[in-house]
Amino acid sequence: MRDYGNMPKLEWRDDKSTLAKIKAQVMREEPVILVMPAGFDFSLDATACDGHEESGLLIDCKANRALSMLAEHNDAPNLQGIGNAANSAGLLVDINPAEGYLVIHD
Repeated sequence: MRDYGNMPKLEWRDDKSTLAKIKAQVMREEPVILVMPAGFDFSLDATACDGHEESGLLIDCKANRALSMLAEHNDAPNLQGIGNAANSAGLLVDINPAEGYLVIHD
């Protein structure tokens, strides 16, 4: 299991400032934890995003596939843009529905 302790955390907000911070992290190929709002729908199958399930987490999902599906479920089109940027940077996504966050990492 990956250690997330030293990764920066950002609360997901669909505003220019937050999106710019997230994209900056992603484009520098640096990890970031996105803490999603209450009520966020994490419904996703590991095989649909080319990842695997481990102890209730979805691990090493393709960023563009996972974030595109989550963007659609949650009416959050800017999340899809983050997924595309992360994919271009060669990053993956871990999803922790129980704790309510996404981890974009290498």
